[in-house]
Amino acid sequence: MITKDDLLSIGIIRRTHYKDLPEFVFVQRDNLYVPFRTENISELIGEEGFVLRSDMQNEDEGLLTWQDLAGYTIEDKDAGVLGTIEYIDESTINTLATLNDGRLIPLHEDFITEIDEEKRILRVNLPFAL
Repeated sequence: MITKDDLLSIGIIRRTHYKDLPEFVFVQRDNLYVPFRTENISELIGEEGFVLRSDMQNEDEGLLTWQDLAGYTIEDKDAGVLGTIEYIDESTINTLATLNDGRLIPLHEDFITEIDEEKRILRVNLPFAL
C-alpha cells in the first residue's frame, strides 16, 4: 500500500498539461492514495496531487526536496524557534511553509543557513520585516 512517506506533493492541480510528470499522479480519497494516469489529470483539477518519490528523484542522490522539510523545526537566527513545519505549499512561485500554529514562512534558498538532517532542524535568517 502506498503511504504519504512514499509520495511527494506537486501541489494543487490547476492545469491539465504537466510536463515531465511520471505516468501516475495520486490523490487522497478516503484516507488512501489513489493513482490516476497523468493523461487524465483534468479530472483532478482543484485537488492536491502527489507523485511517487522514487519517480521524481534518484535515491542515490540523497537530495532533499522542499517536501522533505515537513516535520522539521524551523529556527530563525534572531527570533529563535518559530515552530514545526506542518505543510509545504509549492503551488505558487513562492514556496511557503505552514507552521504548526498556522503562520506562513517563505522558503527560499537565500534565507536558509543550515539544514540539520540528523536533528531535523531548518535554520534560517529571515528578513526583519517577516
